[in-house]
Amino acid sequence: MNPEDLITETAHEIRDLIDDINRTWLKGDPADLERVFYHDVVIQPPGDSPRVHGRDPCIASYEAFVKDAHVRQFSPGDAEIDVFGDTAVATYRYRMIYQIAEDTFDETGGELLVFLRREDRWLVAWRTMLA
Repeated sequence: MNPEDLITETAHEIRDLIDDINRTWLKGDPADLERVFYHDVVIQPPGDSPRVHGRDPCIASYEAFVKDAHVRQFSPGDAEIDVFGDTAVATYRYRMIYQIAEDTFDETGGELLVFLRREDRWLVAWRTMLA
């Protein structure tokens, strides 16, 4: 396979993985993210919030959100993906409408995800939440 075809195939794999990650937390079962998070994964929330380090605490952050929020709409844009050997970087924008208690939020944001290929599968090593 030539290098361009390999990059294209990898980009499709990463897009499918992003879709799978979003389906997983949207259906309310973020514990399933264990299979796609690198053991030392880091999440950087927007603003001055501290980073979350490690697979279990990162999954717990998703669990806290889906416990408290009722997502009415999540519309992700197309991911742009760059591949560098066994590392890939993906960015995409989204719109999300959700409710927590009596408050409704209509937000646009984005994500920057860094993936590492380990043992022939891609794992999320870094997630930056963009405002």
